[in-house]
Amino acid sequence: MLAVVSSLCLTYLACALLYQADSRRAAFAEVKQSRPIRFGLRFVAGLVFIISLLVMAPLQGWLRGVSIWLGLLSFVFVSGLFIAAQRPSWHAPSAMIAGSAGIIALMGTVL
Repeated sequence: MLAVVSSLCLTYLACALLYQADSRRAAFAEVKQSRPIRFGLRFVAGLVFIISLLVMAPLQGWLRGVSIWLGLLSFVFVSGLFIAAQRPSWHAPSAMIAGSAGIIALMGTVL
């Protein structure tokens, strides 16, 4: 169960990083103006996606685990876009909370 929670939270964090990496949607002026920072956010988001997949996929085997992860990814993208559209000021803080919870759950999974 911790693996699912960890994967869900880390996927939400990665989706929020991708959302903030866009020059039109970024919450901070430094991100809007700096191409290397936006590239760094996309790179970190890709790494977090890979970590969340590696946490989730071995849980049920790779055939079933990847399918479950893709379902989580769809749920996370829709909910993240809903939060960003309805309450833009909640998007970045909720991603940091989800990321923290994901890292704690990941540590519980590993240990």
